[in-house]
Amino acid sequence: METAARTVSRPAAWSGPALPARPAKIARTMEITYLGLSCLRLRGRDVQVLVDPPAATLPGLGRSHPDIIVRTEGETVPELLRHREGQPQEVSGPGEFEVRGVTIHGLPAGETTIMRIEVDDVCVTVLGRLDRQLTEEEVDVLGRVDVLAVPVGGVDALGAVAATQVVNAIAPAIVVPVRYRSSGVAGSGDYDPLEKFAKEMGLTEGTLTTQPKLTLTGAMGAAEDTRVVALEPRTGV
Repeated sequence: METAARTVSRPAAWSGPALPARPAKIARTMEITYLGLSCLRLRGRDVQVLVDPPAATLPGLGRSHPDIIVRTEGETVPELLRHREGQPQEVSGPGEFEVRGVTIHGLPAGETTIMRIEVDDVCVTVLGRLDRQLTEEEVDVLGRVDVLAVPVGGVDALGAVAATQVVNAIAPAIVVPVRYRSSGVAGSGDYDPLEKFAKEMGLTEGTLTTQPKLTLTGAMGAAEDTRVVALEPRTGV
């Protein structure tokens, strides 16, 4: 008995134009600049956050057009928090906030509100004018901290020794010192110089140099040692 042969059809090889390559995931970068005193600018891919702009104008503040203003002092003002056409939304006081894709947690600490700000997966925690150590519970609430902005100049906030203790307790990947003496920032003359904090952090004299900005891509992850990044106060930016 003969068995009929069965033909198995196979798809023909693709002879048309090359298929487009799958687009690579675009890494989001977040840029931090320091404008003096406690003021920082966080520039994400789609949003710009200004932290603690003072009542007096800083040299680099004039050209900033933030989407969000975050303050470590004062209570929440609902009218300023709401979206207003052409105006930044202002976040202050304890609580949890979601504004324009930015997650902000305010943790009360005496007269200061510690602000944990997450922009493009980078978590920046700013201490404002904190003048005391944090409890273990407060440190636990902060969780992961990629960048910690800590006052180091004393007078009205933490000095070099106390700031170093706070840094060791929080163990961020990067620490950015703020509120230190700078000839280009009015009102900072009574603060200790940056070198005093650098010495407390164990850096060899003369090895800490300032840079104009800090650029990060995504969360930092766990770090064995905290890296000190000193940012020079920007002017005309």
